[in-house]
Amino acid sequence: MGKEPVRDHEDILHVLKHFYTVPVESIMKKEIWNMPIAYPDTHIEDIFSIMTARRHVWILESKESKKLIGIITEKDLLDVMAPHNIKPYVIGGIDLKSILFGNVVQAKDIMVSKVISIKPTDTIDVALNKMRSYKIRRLPVVDDEGNLIGELTVKTIIIQFRKILKWYRITGKN
Repeated sequence: MGKEPVRDHEDILHVLKHFYTVPVESIMKKEIWNMPIAYPDTHIEDIFSIMTARRHVWILESKESKKLIGIITEKDLLDVMAPHNIKPYVIGGIDLKSILFGNVVQAKDIMVSKVISIKPTDTIDVALNKMRSYKIRRLPVVDDEGNLIGELTVKTIIIQFRKILKWYRITGKN
């Protein structure tokens, strides 16, 4: 059994300060082929299929384009799956998007089109602040034209931070 490095809080502080300055492109997931992707005309049943394995689906403009135009999360599906109790005295607009009402058939019917994104050259501190500010767990990484080139999740950030901290401790805090 290998000798476990001594846990030192100063190590965490040192590594974290440097980790903040790392560009997103250094740790983001770049495997577009392995990301949950759909298109505006993707049927809701296919969205359910994707969501059985993932917590979100990126919506691209078309099969020929990588331009990001939306996202669907588990919460979005919950909103259209739950029964709506419409009260007769409600004032103002009522959001009647519902699978039950038959007006949610394709991805475009429920996707959120105002997607918070980051650039590959943005740093980890920018990503973390966006995630905290908007209360989101994942960010699409897009190029200057808005094309999806990767994604960054809280889980990815945690995994990469732990790897760097472990490497820092093993290599003798250089």
